[in-house]
Amino acid sequence: MSDDSQRNSATNAAASTQVRHALRDDIKQYTPEKLGHLKRGGIRSGLGRGDAQTQQMIDKIPPSQRAGVDGQSAASKVKEYLADKDASHVTPHSKGGSSHPDNIKWENKAANRARGDQQMTRQEQKRIDVKVKIDNLTGALKSGLQAAPKGAVIGAITTAPFSMLRNALRVMRGEISPQDAAMETVKETAIGGGVGAATAFTVTAVATACPPVALALTAVSPVLLAVGGAGMVYEFFKILDDHKNQTKEYYKSLTQRDLNYLKEVENELLYEHTKNLAFLDNAQALNTEISNRPIETGVEGALKRYLESAAIAKSLGVSPVGSKALLGSQDSIPSA
Repeated sequence: MSDDSQRNSATNAAASTQVRHALRDDIKQYTPEKLGHLKRGGIRSGLGRGDAQTQQMIDKIPPSQRAGVDGQSAASKVKEYLADKDASHVTPHSKGGSSHPDNIKWENKAANRARGDQQMTRQEQKRIDVKVKIDNLTGALKSGLQAAPKGAVIGAITTAPFSMLRNALRVMRGEISPQDAAMETVKETAIGGGVGAATAFTVTAVATACPPVALALTAVSPVLLAVGGAGMVYEFFKILDDHKNQTKEYYKSLTQRDLNYLKEVENELLYEHTKNLAFLDNAQALNTEISNRPIETGVEGALKRYLESAAIAKSLGVSPVGSKALLGSQDSIPSA
């Protein structure tokens, strides 16, 4: 799998991540029954909190417990979290405590009511603060796990077409078989899905637990989408350009191999030609030697000359033409 595919999978998965933390208007629109809990939680009399303080009460909920993919899901998370919570006073009314959000902590109903009108101890405050952090962490992990499958699909969809194109071109170039290309495509698509899932999990978990990151993500999502789209276009043309260059190099290497082969054939032919020339030179010298031998008169001289010529021919691997009786033995030569 190329670095371009991994980068595009991660970018598209991040761009598709949606995290929204609940606002007062979301509660008012989707879960209005909880608006009173936020406006009047911990207030015994009076008109209740204004819009700003109501939002502050929402913000005291762990970020991941008030986050969703949109306003409706975020409002539902708030409703779910507050189902068993009371607005507990750090300093109770009886000891001069106010109902301002700064003096309020969301606490389990049973624990709040068991304390009555007693001052909340430091240990109790610390326990609530630790519980808020744990709830934020567990909520973030849960949101990340819920986002991972969507990220995996986006990563796989981002990777698969380019993997198929890349491996199909490799088959055309003769680098791999169709079966290997199919296996490589499946493998690369799975890796792309894994990259997308990991990205979606991480980005969602962090953005859910940290509202400023969620705001920044919302702001840059259009940019990420543009970058992801541009990256895919770049990868497409890069694959085609790589194919063109590799095909050129492949045929160039074939041409060089052909030239090397022809050079080897030429060298072999030259070697054989040199051998033939040497043989011809030797044959010519031998022919001259034979031709210039002294000629003896009579049958015995002719026979002796013939036998010498036959021996020379035999040494050269040539079968002499003539009577086998003559070639059998010099004993057949009659005495003078």
